[in-house]
Amino acid sequence: MSSNQELSKEDIQKMSTQFQQLQYQADALSQQLNMVSASLAESEKAINTITGFEGVEDGHEILIPIGSGTNIMAKLLKPDTVIMEIGAGISMEKDLDNAKKSLEIQKEELTKFHQTTQNNLEQIATKMHEIESVVTTAIKGQQAGQIAQQTNQGPIQGL
Repeated sequence: MSSNQELSKEDIQKMSTQFQQLQYQADALSQQLNMVSASLAESEKAINTITGFEGVEDGHEILIPIGSGTNIMAKLLKPDTVIMEIGAGISMEKDLDNAKKSLEIQKEELTKFHQTTQNNLEQIATKMHEIESVVTTAIKGQQAGQIAQQTNQGPIQGL
């Protein structure tokens, strides 16, 4: 093909199908980005909470939010220890420093994954834009060719 105007209807259909597949991929990546962003925010919240508990002593009273603007008053038994899930439903106790380090590592990994996913989404968007441009140009060229053919046929017979 020497120009976009020479795309066949079959070529346009293939590109449209490819565009649709890329759209599905873009939607999936967008959902992943939303989930990763939520996980990043949760990690940041946990890190900030742990930082807030540094230096707190046993017996310190706190309010624990339980939802709908409702809190429970509680006393801390071991404010220097947190229980973290490590996977497969398994949890373990960690001191504040180690818990914070674990969360910061997790946050770094999530940030890298977020960036990679964002880059992939941008590449897909670029490819979609290219396909859209090629198909639009080809369709306009075909329409212009049809109009030119109709104009060159001369006056309509019978008038």
